[in-house]
Amino acid sequence: MEPRPADPPPRPPAVRPDGPPPAPVHPSGGPPPAPAPGPRFSWKRFTRSPRGAAGLVIAAAALLLWPFSGWSWIPWLAGVGVMVLLRLLRLDKLLRNWDLHLAGLVVVAGLMLSTGPWDWALAASIGVLLAGLAQLPWWRLAAVGAVMCLASGIGFAVTRVQEQQVQAQEAAIENQIGKANQGARNVDAVLPTILSRIAANSPGAICDNLLGDGALAPFAASVGQPDCPAAVAELASQVTDRNRYNRADAPKIRSAGSGAEVDACAMTWGSGAPPGPQLGRLSITEIAPGRFVVSAFRAC
Repeated sequence: MEPRPADPPPRPPAVRPDGPPPAPVHPSGGPPPAPAPGPRFSWKRFTRSPRGAAGLVIAAAALLLWPFSGWSWIPWLAGVGVMVLLRLLRLDKLLRNWDLHLAGLVVVAGLMLSTGPWDWALAASIGVLLAGLAQLPWWRLAAVGAVMCLASGIGFAVTRVQEQQVQAQEAAIENQIGKANQGARNVDAVLPTILSRIAANSPGAICDNLLGDGALAPFAASVGQPDCPAAVAELASQVTDRNRYNRADAPKIRSAGSGAEVDACAMTWGSGAPPGPQLGRLSITEIAPGRFVVSAFRAC
């Protein structure tokens, strides 16, 4: 029979420390430095998040379209108004904090309404080019952006030239319409109409309707006044008989075509004293079918 092994000696009870463990000692002898706090904002993490990426795209689109809209502030004010309205109605939580993005879309939509397709294309091309330049020396995206800028820039320039031509044509049509409504209906009616308007001290009918651009300044200078309305007022103050003043007879010489030269420095009213001042020498020209104005004026 084998002998029974001896029991192992009893283990002493574990002693728990009464206080916290001692702080580790730095090799220099002092306490270890506190760990550096991590960055609160990470640009890379922001651009990779859906909300951050969408916000950057909307902001870039708005900033690129803004110059093409003539630096209009109206879309930006509309966006601010939408944002404030959403906050007042407490819809920002319902939209899960996408209210700023919605306001940005309102700004972009407003800018697009005040621009055209070629403006959008050029703004997008500039955005691609800037993104490519930010990724240099990886040059492929920058090259694509440069080609896009060249193509969209040509289209943008051609569109602008065409718009200017259309505006010039519209201005010419409006000018023709204005001339068709300007002046007297015949040569013989020009002087009596001017005299009747002077007697009534009505400069609008004379300065805007009966006198051409080349006659306005000489007409005002003939009575020492700075402009046409002041000249009409000066002549009106010298009229003594409004009913007789427009009945004057003046020597008239028919010029080539349908115009005439009228010597209103030699006006007569029959018997009696002159009811008003002499006027000047008028060159009457037909500017549209059946419309006559004073194209040149010479003082007496």
